[in-house]
Amino acid sequence: MKQLGVIILILCCTNHLFAQFENAGWIFISHKQSLSEKLDIRADFQLRSADKLSYLSGILLRGALSYNLNKQNSIALGYAYLGSWEYEQDFKTSSGEQRIFEQYLNQHSFGEIEGSLRLRLEQRFMQEGGETNFSQRGRIFLSAQIPILANEDFSKGIYTGLQDEFFMNLQKKENVNGSFFDQNRLFASLGYRWNKKIDTEFGYMYWRQKEEAGIINRNIWQLMITTSF
Repeated sequence: MKQLGVIILILCCTNHLFAQFENAGWIFISHKQSLSEKLDIRADFQLRSADKLSYLSGILLRGALSYNLNKQNSIALGYAYLGSWEYEQDFKTSSGEQRIFEQYLNQHSFGEIEGSLRLRLEQRFMQEGGETNFSQRGRIFLSAQIPILANEDFSKGIYTGLQDEFFMNLQKKENVNGSFFDQNRLFASLGYRWNKKIDTEFGYMYWRQKEEAGIINRNIWQLMITTSF
C-alpha cells in the first residue's frame, strides 16, 4: 500500500508539472569535422517545436572554426542564426537573431566517465519588428557521459548523459529581459554509442527562462545525434 501511495503521488506531481509548464520537442544534430591535427569545423542544426508539438517554431544553424590547443582544450570562433515564429489564431509573428561567438572547450575523462566544460561568449543581434537590438551573453556548460552497459574502452554501448547550461546577460540586458539571469537548461538522457564517431541520445530538459513578463518553465523532450569524423 505504501508503494502504491508513492506511485500515485509521483503521478500526481508529474501531471501537475506537465499541466503547468509548456511542453515541446527538439531535434539536435551536432557534427565535428577534423581538418588537421589542429583545426576542426563544428556545426549544429536544431529544430524546435511550439507547445504540445503543435507546429515548428524555430530553427538554429551554427558553425565554428575550432583550434585545438592540445588533446583536451580548444578555442573556437563562430556564427549562429536562430529563426523563431509564433502563431496566434491565423496571425503569424516572426523574429530572427544573428550571433557571433567565441568559445573555449575542455574535454576530460574520469576513468570511464567523459566530461566537458564549455565557456561561450555571444554577441547577439536580435531582429524584431524591423529593429535590431544588441546584447552580449555568457554561457557556462557542463556535461558528463556515464557508461552503463558498454565495452571496456567505451567505444560502443549504452550510457546516460547529464548536462547543465547557465546563460547570463553581460551587456545591454535591457534589450533582453532586464535581468542578469537569462536562462538555465538542465538535461538528462539515455544514449547509445554506435562507435567512437556516432552517439544518439534521447532525454528530458527542464528549461527555465527569464522573460520581461516573468519566469517561463518548459518541458523539452530532445533527440540528439552527435557525429565526429
